[in-house]
Order: sequence, then structure tokens, then C-alpha cells
Amino acid sequence: MTAGMGWILTYRHGQEISRATASQLNVTSVCMAEALAIREALINASTQHITHICLRTDSQVLARAITARRRPTDLYGIFSDIDSLTSSPFTECSVVFIPRARNGPADLLAKSCRGPEAIKTFCFVL
Repeated sequence: MTAGMGWILTYRHGQEISRATASQLNVTSVCMAEALAIREALINASTQHITHICLRTDSQVLARAITARRRPTDLYGIFSDIDSLTSSPFTECSVVFIPRARNGPADLLAKSCRGPEAIKTFCFVL
């Protein structure tokens, strides 16, 4: 499947810094698509020299896996990338679950580049 990914970077008070989208071919699961979206958002934030970040995702499974540093075998490489990115260049990085209803702007952005699956991440800079 092809996954559409979208993320929005904002300051803590809500002012938008940037937004971006990407699509990825050959995505084999929703969890893989979610992890790829997080990785892309982290890469994007690091290129903007952001050092403090809070990732808000509507995937409870992914938020728990990243926080606990558990790496599913089939997604080991992607989770290794996420672990590396959250350690450096970020001084502070947290991941929290938010209900899908509160992730609306990022959801719409992901759907704009959507294949069969749209994945979204909403980040704010601390």
C-alpha cells in the first residue's frame, strides 16, 4: 500500500512553524506507516534546527512503543532511526497520545497526499 503522511510543526502556543507531507510506497502495515510518519517529522524538525519537541500522535500503540523503546522485529530499522533521532539532535523529545479528533489539521494534511492510507503527526516545539 501507499501511505500519505503529513505533519505540522507548531510552537507550544499554537503558532505554526511549518507543515509538510510525504508519501511512501510498499508500506505493509498501519503501524509501519505511523512509524515512518514520525521518522519523517523528526527529520524535518531536525533540519530546522529545532532542539525541543513534543510529538503528538493518534496512535496509542506507536506512542507506547517509542516511549518504552520497544522495537517490533518487523520495524526494527525504522524504530532504530526514531531512537537515534530522539536522542540527537533533540535536547528534549517526548511522545504523547492524543485522540484522533484533536489531530484534525494534521489528518487533513495527510489526506491531501493520501494513498489508501493517510498517517498524521502533529508536533509542537517546546
